[in-house]
Amino acid sequence: MKFEEFKIGQTFKSYICIDKNDFNKYLSFAKTKNILHENPELALKEGIKSNMLLPGRAIIARAEGEMTRLDIFSNCVMLLYGMDGDPTWDNRNTRFIGEVDAGEELEVEYTISDKKGEENYEKYGILSIDFKIKRLRDNKTVIISRRNLYRIKK
Repeated sequence: MKFEEFKIGQTFKSYICIDKNDFNKYLSFAKTKNILHENPELALKEGIKSNMLLPGRAIIARAEGEMTRLDIFSNCVMLLYGMDGDPTWDNRNTRFIGEVDAGEELEVEYTISDKKGEENYEKYGILSIDFKIKRLRDNKTVIISRRNLYRIKK
């Protein structure tokens, strides 16, 4: 789609699953060092019930990747422009509000929350896209991410 065709309030869905292999690749790539992800016994002692707790940023990265694979975005010239805070949400961008284990299936809902032309760039516009990620097993929202800004070619 072209920038002009996107409508505020439009929603799109995708489904993701980050398995143990994906989890290990992410830890290796991101160089993340967090004993709660590496030591299941300690995580349990700290009240985390998971034996393979996924980092929230890994889930966001995968959700963004899946978004770019949706038909509606697949032919877009699109770049991440920023992750601004939402002024109606005390300028927060993302909240990780539930645990996700490796291998869990998730539903991602993407919503176009704003769009505007970009100053000094006639060929591009800015889409603001919100993510809401839910665990399918209990339908619990685990991540909310607002005002992810993408430059889209007009």
